[in-house]
Amino acid sequence: MLQARRSAAQGRILLGRLAREGVVRNNAIFFAGSVGAGVFGYVFHFAIGRLLGPASYSIVASAVSAVYILTLPCLIVQLVAARFTSVAIAKNDASAIAPLARLLTIVSLVVGGVVALAIWLGAGWFASFLQLSDHRVVAILTVSTLLGMLVATNRGLLQGLRRFGALSVNLLADTSSRVVIGVVLVLAGVGPLGAVAAVIAGPAIAYLQSLTVVRRLPGGAPRRTIQIIDVARYAAPTAAAVFGVTYLFNIDVVLARHYLSASQAGIYAAGAVLARVVYFLGLTIAGVMFPEVATRHARDQSHFHVVDLSLLFLAAVGIVLAAVYALLPGLVLLPYGSQYAPVRPFLGVFAAALMLLALANLLVNYFLSVNSARFIAPLLGAGVLETVLMTAFHRDVGQFLAMLLVTTAVLAVSLAGLYAIDRFRV
Repeated sequence: MLQARRSAAQGRILLGRLAREGVVRNNAIFFAGSVGAGVFGYVFHFAIGRLLGPASYSIVASAVSAVYILTLPCLIVQLVAARFTSVAIAKNDASAIAPLARLLTIVSLVVGGVVALAIWLGAGWFASFLQLSDHRVVAILTVSTLLGMLVATNRGLLQGLRRFGALSVNLLADTSSRVVIGVVLVLAGVGPLGAVAAVIAGPAIAYLQSLTVVRRLPGGAPRRTIQIIDVARYAAPTAAAVFGVTYLFNIDVVLARHYLSASQAGIYAAGAVLARVVYFLGLTIAGVMFPEVATRHARDQSHFHVVDLSLLFLAAVGIVLAAVYALLPGLVLLPYGSQYAPVRPFLGVFAAALMLLALANLLVNYFLSVNSARFIAPLLGAGVLETVLMTAFHRDVGQFLAMLLVTTAVLAVSLAGLYAIDRFRV
């Protein structure tokens, strides 16, 4: 009893400390904004899934997953922008942020153009692997990296500045645009092509909206200009992190489209999309934690309490959602309709697997925020493990899902062990 009271008192002290530091407020703002953006994201999938049916919807789902993989450079740019902005704020050098924004915009234009050309030249292979008869879907995907990198630069600046209200508005502009444009185009008879076009239109609109915010960055001469070599040095482990996590998050849907029948692939995609709410909520928690830990680490201040609370918060949310998915599958599946009923027995396991991946991603963000690359080996190893397992065992939806659960569990435990070494180091 005495130990329980002490633990409760320590929890209240920790929560009060984080509230005074703004961590709780920022989590609440970004959590609410991300939930709103997530709702629009799920409305998009629910609406498109019902309008198109499982077979045609699998085309959209695999294209969306391909977009996530093709936009890996975007997530790298956002993390780079967030960390360098956070460090600049920590060192009272806000004037360094505007030159950083210009540098990353130029990098985005160059890299985005190269990736667009590569996709265009490999259009036949992309269409064959995803079993797409309409090559126009691949043509739309060519601009995904370019648009994504531009908007990611500005989002990273907002994240580093801890302007989570403005960042939330930008996310809402993106996802709400996708819903409106996607539904209108599908109803107009454009089919899966219209839904894929909406996935690209959202970031374009969000980028235009973000320009009104980042134009008001502090001016003046910076104490130290951030050089391209500084960005490249930090971008290397960041690239490993982004590639590893995004690959794990999306490759299962792509492989399901490749190995399973069209109807089974659509069923698997529906389960994956429904469970991703757990992962996306985890992204909001990690997004608030990242600049807070980066700033504190740059100032040599304590930061483990921020990570601890973030892990506890994410675990609590994940466990509750996994229980809801397992106990009330009919309610969770309601927006998709009865044609996706075969996925009902798998929803709880889907949620558990994505919770483990969200916890692993939060720990990866911790290591990046303190400029540590210790996460690389277990993360990339998990990518290899998932690919090998799903290539070898793909009898049906249940077997595919079991391979996902094994992979995310191994990764989460491995990264937790590495964090514990840092956390309790004497």
